[in-house]
Amino acid sequence: MSLNASFDSNLTTPLYNESSTAAIHYDIYSTFCPEAVAVDKYVTPYTYVIGFPGNIFSLIIWLQRRMRNSSGYYLAALALVDLVFLSLQVVYELNEKWEVKCLDLPFICEFYPIIFLTSQYLSPILVLSFTVERYISICHPFKREAWCTTRNAKIVIVCTTVGCLCINSIQGFFWSYDSQNKKCFLRGSVVEYGTASFWTIWTWCVEAFVFLLVPLSILYFNIHVIVEARKLSKFEQSTLHSRTHRNSATTVMLLAVSFYQIFTTLPVTVIVTLYYTFPPGIEKDLPEITDAWRAHFQYYWAKTVIEEIGMTHYAGNFYIYMLTGKIFRQEFKKLMRPLIGGLKVKLTNTSMTEYSTVRTGSVKNRKEVTVRMCNGKSNGHPIDSTESEPVLNSSETQL
Repeated sequence: MSLNASFDSNLTTPLYNESSTAAIHYDIYSTFCPEAVAVDKYVTPYTYVIGFPGNIFSLIIWLQRRMRNSSGYYLAALALVDLVFLSLQVVYELNEKWEVKCLDLPFICEFYPIIFLTSQYLSPILVLSFTVERYISICHPFKREAWCTTRNAKIVIVCTTVGCLCINSIQGFFWSYDSQNKKCFLRGSVVEYGTASFWTIWTWCVEAFVFLLVPLSILYFNIHVIVEARKLSKFEQSTLHSRTHRNSATTVMLLAVSFYQIFTTLPVTVIVTLYYTFPPGIEKDLPEITDAWRAHFQYYWAKTVIEEIGMTHYAGNFYIYMLTGKIFRQEFKKLMRPLIGGLKVKLTNTSMTEYSTVRTGSVKNRKEVTVRMCNGKSNGHPIDSTESEPVLNSSETQL
């Protein structure tokens, strides 16, 4: 139920259950379903192109002093988690799709799936966390001061991170490095009974919770928030207009993020659960494409496209913030001004200095003074000609 190229959920399929057949099956897809393989390999980098800078900007902006409220801490944590996930996803893509072996190493074999799945699971759980906070803020306003605080937000972020690490720590036992074959395998004991094995049951239970129950919970709380927000808007008092407007803007932004999470997660969950409805055909029948293989290849094509769309929720939050958050846009402009507007600001603020000679005193005691003029205005401090640039007399020739 994980997203495209998930280290865990893809392994629930026979494609990766046995490492000896992994390459064979991938060659089958490359031969008989090349379009899906091309999408899987060449579309994902575009997600990285928009995801890495977006998450970096989001993390920096949400950590600005002005943005450090409870929701800001959740969204900063979400940006960091998505950034970590995309970084680890690059490693997985290189290892599985581009055959750049970087996971078949001691310790990395056991440690990588723990961190990878933790970052993957944390994203929807953090979205659920700030959705619940917004639900409390809107539907139970008298509890807002007690529950919707930056301190509680930090505690929730730490607890969810530790919880996900604990849940995924068992992956270090599931995976083992085979020094003879120099490969990273699932232990035989955990996949001994196929679909009834401990590993398969554990995987389906955990991912059903993260990628099915969590999005449904987000949807439930969002519906309540929308209904209550509409009620409040009808009875909005003019004295609370500015505060309500700001809260409404924040609510819209958080609703957009959480609904996008639902939109990109639930379809992936559904398509992955349908795998056993469209299993691969008998390999001996190839190259003849039987009805079973035809249905499976169509399923694989649909699954690839849906998973690629699902991957975008790890990369697209920054653009949702830009579209729906006025304060976020202001902070982004403030952040970018020194980078892209430095030269313009420098040229605009550059003073043009000119010098003019002023003659003072009587005819006999005439004194020449040089006055500095900045942008056409005198700075009020005449400079004696003997201490500044030399002043030409009328009898001297100007060069």
